[in-house]
Amino acid sequence: MEYRHIPFITLSEIASRVWITLSKCNFECKGCFSPVRDIKGEKMSVDELVRLVKKASLDYYQKLPQEIIITGGEPTLNRSYLVDLVSKLNFSDVIIETNGYLLDEKYLDELVKAGLCEVMLDLKAYDRDLHRWYTGFSNDHILKNVKSIHKKVRLVIKTVYIPGIIEKSEIESIARFISNIDPEIEYRINDFKPTKGISRNPTDLEMDDAYLSAKKHLKNVIISRSCRREGIVLDRKSWITVFPNGTFKRRSTEDYLKTC
Repeated sequence: MEYRHIPFITLSEIASRVWITLSKCNFECKGCFSPVRDIKGEKMSVDELVRLVKKASLDYYQKLPQEIIITGGEPTLNRSYLVDLVSKLNFSDVIIETNGYLLDEKYLDELVKAGLCEVMLDLKAYDRDLHRWYTGFSNDHILKNVKSIHKKVRLVIKTVYIPGIIEKSEIESIARFISNIDPEIEYRINDFKPTKGISRNPTDLEMDDAYLSAKKHLKNVIISRSCRREGIVLDRKSWITVFPNGTFKRRSTEDYLKTC
């Protein structure tokens, strides 16, 4: 039986939506804010994890979730585990949030056959050297995979605006690349959350300029200030964390780093 380490799952207060967090990532992003880049949490089998998702959802929403987002860390690290997990979450729409490095056409075909509805791909940079410097990996595989993903399943692409590193010109290069595939692909620009002193929060003006640059090439561009799926800023800013033992804890964006 296969296992992955699960630090927590998260329930949205906005909609019946669950995030499953699988710890460990293959990238070494210099500005990573996630406390689950390394292995953290409890070892759980797919069946144990699915039971946790069902029980937590029924307890909190009184129904199974409409949508489940599998995130990380990097969810694609263990192929058979992820395919099995997607297949057993067939009571909801299933999305994976990934850096796209491992998600080749054959892997994607297995996930789509298992029931995958959408890929949210975090494209760090278009420039190959910049991508390698920031993540430790080339983006050659990722750019190739973007094209095949779009042919098979709904695709959303996200980039974090990092002042001094990933700025307006780089975001416009990404938007131009996406538009050559399909200008209707949704593109989200997120603001950087400083954790290691490599940069700062972007200003509203910087974010707006990047948005306008992307809009020259794409029809569906969103400035996204959080991990919410909605494209608008909402007043409610807290989530419900559920740990592997089933205990609940409300958390805000500010105490996310303390959750683990």
